[in-house]
Amino acid sequence: MTLLPLVLSFFGSCLASCLVTWLAILGCRRFGVYDVPNERSSHVAKTPRGGGVGIYLVVLIAIAIFWRTGSLDPALAASLLIGGAIVVAIGLADDLRGLSVLVRLPAHLGASALASWWLLQPVLTYGPVLNALLLAFCTLFVAWSLNIYNFMDGIDGIAGVQGAFAGLALILFAGAFGFLGASLLGFSLCGACLGFLVWNWHPARIFMGDAGSGFLGFAIGCFALASAVRSPAFFCTWLIILGVFTADSSVTLVTRTLRGQKFYQAHRLHAYQHLAKRLVSHGKVSGGVVAICALWLLPWAWLSVSRQDYAVPILTAALAPLLFAAIRLRAGREAL
Repeated sequence: MTLLPLVLSFFGSCLASCLVTWLAILGCRRFGVYDVPNERSSHVAKTPRGGGVGIYLVVLIAIAIFWRTGSLDPALAASLLIGGAIVVAIGLADDLRGLSVLVRLPAHLGASALASWWLLQPVLTYGPVLNALLLAFCTLFVAWSLNIYNFMDGIDGIAGVQGAFAGLALILFAGAFGFLGASLLGFSLCGACLGFLVWNWHPARIFMGDAGSGFLGFAIGCFALASAVRSPAFFCTWLIILGVFTADSSVTLVTRTLRGQKFYQAHRLHAYQHLAKRLVSHGKVSGGVVAICALWLLPWAWLSVSRQDYAVPILTAALAPLLFAAIRLRAGREAL
């Protein structure tokens, strides 16, 4: 694989995403598609939403090209193309009109089940009962990944940063995961997220919306399953890559559930939201996430790839400080 296609994939995706997001801003202003602040919002001015569609369109084109050229695993490509289309369609409808959880959740589970069925075909050899349990677990995992991304997309820049880091992980680890061609997709994903961040970094001119955040969470869930088919240890690697989101959302979900609150109801009780309010800055928190990903999570992810026999202890060591920080920041509870 020569360097030129990788460079073109990255910069082309970055520029295309930046352009499409700018057009989305103009379109949202023209048709009045805004996220209006309420008591659960972390922003104070009405802001266009749905900019994540630009990320989706750019990555969609990349997936189609790499699939047609034989660079991308067919099961992964089909999962991202078909399942991703369902997720984006539901997310876009939610961004434009608002949908009940009774509509969103079945669609998310359906897309996740399709992806799990395609991606797990090489390992569905355990008999009907165990196969069904494995499919159910993986379906719930992909749906969980999708929804935590929605939950964590609450301040300027944070979702784009996590998406870019996931793309970087694909670039670095795709060979170990068993699909070298996916490194091309990693360049496109990373570039598309960085292009979006031009407009989404604080102060954001547009928000990602459920269409974009849902697609990124769904795609990362699919990458995790596709990797785990090659080696179960890689499942831990992706939980490390998602470390900030994994820790904050998990502590928030468990705390709210134990307190008898509806886990699916919108709120601003995540640790990162408390921290943004305390620091009076979205940029400082999202910048901190960049530092955590680069300086803390990336080395642990690399270690989990190179020392697969110790994947679970490595995952524990990587997430323990983040879980502790989320608890200290009162994730799931009102700030003091």
